[in-house]
Amino acid sequence: MDIEVNNIKIHYEVLGNGKPVILLNPNSVNTGLMKFIANGLKDKYKVYIFDRRCCGKSEKNCTLTYEESAKDVYEFINKLNIDKPYLLGCSGGGTVALNVAIHYPESISKLVICSGVARNNIIKKPNYAKIMEKIPFYPGKRNNEMFEKLNHKAHSITKEELENITIPTLVFNGGIKDIVPKSEAEYISNNINNSELFILEKAGHCNYIFNNKIFYEKLFDFLEQ
Repeated sequence: MDIEVNNIKIHYEVLGNGKPVILLNPNSVNTGLMKFIANGLKDKYKVYIFDRRCCGKSEKNCTLTYEESAKDVYEFINKLNIDKPYLLGCSGGGTVALNVAIHYPESISKLVICSGVARNNIIKKPNYAKIMEKIPFYPGKRNNEMFEKLNHKAHSITKEELENITIPTLVFNGGIKDIVPKSEAEYISNNINNSELFILEKAGHCNYIFNNKIFYEKLFDFLEQ
């Protein structure tokens, strides 16, 4: 399905019934990846997954910032009359989720950040990315470059902005194998008053969303509280 929010077209899907949960995909990928989480939640929750701006089937000819992406989410919630959903974001989607909590706190009731980033230039580029950049043409090169630029020029979320988040928050990180340093997860969690940090050692960058029993047990415990 498609919907117009914030003057752009957003593609989304809905699975299951129950308390609403919105899932935000990482940079450069589409709703397909988030279906792993959606399938794990749909028996208890009504799960909304949508392609963030410049991702998947959503509009790509638009301004790309985390703040505008957060406004997309806010207008999506209002337009579909979703009552204070839980919001879960992975990687870059986690950064969008943090911006929603900062700028539109009244629109959501719980926040889950999976390997998200608050400050720019935190992630060290993996070797495969350095190799791909040297290839003149490959599928997705332009899209990846666009999100690389976003990561370097995005507004860093300050300690004061995080301290203003009051909704219950759960922060996940994949430990020593996560490209987002554990220190960044600690920075986010330590500065949100009503927050808990959960490290899945050696799980990697968001890899824990794929059938990781410990991740889902912790996630369900948090959502059901």
